Amino acid sequence: MSNVGDFMKLKSINPATEELNKEFEIFSEDKIVKIVDESRKAFNEWKNFDLSNRTKYFLNLADVLRKRKNEYGRLISIEMGKPIKQAIAEVEKCAWTAEIYSEKADEWLQEEEVQVDGKRHLVTFEPLGIILSIMPWNFPFWQTLRFAIPTLVAGNV
Repeated sequence: MSNVGDFMKLKSINPATEELNKEFEIFSEDKIVKIVDESRKAFNEWKNFDLSNRTKYFLNLADVLRKRKNEYGRLISIEMGKPIKQAIAEVEKCAWTAEIYSEKADEWLQEEEVQVDGKRHLVTFEPLGIILSIMPWNFPFWQTLRFAIPTLVAGNV
């Protein structure tokens, strides 16, 4: 990171060539507060979407990932030095994950009845709200999407 006036910037450097890929500005506190407020509003709508409507978005995500796997694989390679074949496979794995959660979400989010001490208990799956994740970067698409897809399918933002 380097100071640029009052702003901090993150630099993406190609590890193979040491060339600058791109600089990213760090969000200000005001920008972060705005994002959280917008997320809260989005949650109030998203949690009420029928599950079948939510899963359609992830089938679309799978299509986009497959169609753009070479482009995304190249991006992974230049940003972190991963071999292109492995990078493309990572994108394909994410597409598969989006499809699996879309196909199985209804089954996996069913209420479960549990008997404990002769009493009936019910396990339900309800959206919690805004979920923040900090992920390692060794599998940039996979680490993010393996968390984000089930989180969003379940109705969280």
